[in-house]
Amino acid sequence: MADPAPDGEGTGDHIARLRKAAGLTQSQLAQRANVSKSLLSKVEIGDKPASHALVAAVAHALRVPIERVHGQPYHEGPAQASIDELRTVIRAYDLPPDDDIAIRPLSELHSDVHDIGELRRAGRYARLGERLPAVIAAVSAAAHAARTADRRAAFSLLVSAYYAAHGLAYRLGHADLSESIEHKLGWAAEQTGDPLAVALARWTRVNSFQAAGDYDHGLDLLDRARADLTASSVPAGPAATVLLGSMHLRAVTLASRRGDHDTVRDHLDQAYRLAGEIGPTDQIHYHLNFGPENTRIHDTAAHVELGRPEDAIRLADQWAPSPDMPPTRAGHHYIDLARAHLMAGNRAATLHDLQQAREIAAEQTRYHPMVRETTRVLISLHHRSNRDLTQFAMWLGLP
Repeated sequence: MADPAPDGEGTGDHIARLRKAAGLTQSQLAQRANVSKSLLSKVEIGDKPASHALVAAVAHALRVPIERVHGQPYHEGPAQASIDELRTVIRAYDLPPDDDIAIRPLSELHSDVHDIGELRRAGRYARLGERLPAVIAAVSAAAHAARTADRRAAFSLLVSAYYAAHGLAYRLGHADLSESIEHKLGWAAEQTGDPLAVALARWTRVNSFQAAGDYDHGLDLLDRARADLTASSVPAGPAATVLLGSMHLRAVTLASRRGDHDTVRDHLDQAYRLAGEIGPTDQIHYHLNFGPENTRIHDTAAHVELGRPEDAIRLADQWAPSPDMPPTRAGHHYIDLARAHLMAGNRAATLHDLQQAREIAAEQTRYHPMVRETTRVLISLHHRSNRDLTQFAMWLGLP
């Protein structure tokens, strides 16, 4: 596990420190990472934010995990307190429960799993972390003890519990744990005999490729997952459409970070087509949110990754996330919009968007590396004191 970031350090600071530790000049690292020396220099001193693609390229060039470049995990505190306990229950995923553990009814466990799913969507990571280890242990025990008819239902609950755990581990910056959970999630999904649960597991597994900047393999896995789901016996309906549409949206993210305009457009076209089948409002199936709103969010984010901030801002000006949008999705939209406004030179709008993200999903905003990096650049660009920016930076733990 990476050490927590020292107070005041952002991604650019970490790049500079890791580069020097490797004995490289800026020119040498820029050449290895295939980025311009000018951009690398500006990122290190805080005049430019480090994009997802740049962080991935630098991590690959330095042969370190991406979370070390970001300096994750951040803020050792309530949300982080449950990670060791979560590791313990995840490690024992395939072991039968101890004889003295009481097997709880699936109806009770269904209620608990529903609650942690709501906590994940709301981005309430501290409370989620408090509840997750015990819920996973109880559901795992029920799944191992279940017979025939109850077995698939129990493993379906375990899929949901693992999905919530994956989201927590990833957002708190524990990439090793989140990748481990992806494989347990895949194992549990296979036990359900449900092609849609398997599709969710494969969609989730792409996260590790995305986080590592391995966009080609991630896109290939998505292609195969879509083909397998389409060829399965699952009847057409909203749930299958949500899974397929979500795969296209994740492909949009991967392709945009790879700088592949054509592939982005192809997947966006497919996503908008499927969103039209969903109807005017997004739907949630198998924990994934898909529809016209989430497609617009990914469209906006893709413009940011492709270096088209004006297009992202123009698209975002045409609509706003509805009150029904899950807080983590709406909050992420404002984080991306803040990055677009920073790229376009509008510092006031950048801070406003970051504050919007905080208001909607505070814990997600506080733990998001792009929030820290965007704020760090704002601090660097402001030559005079800005009370609101200072307060926001202090809330993040930046000086």
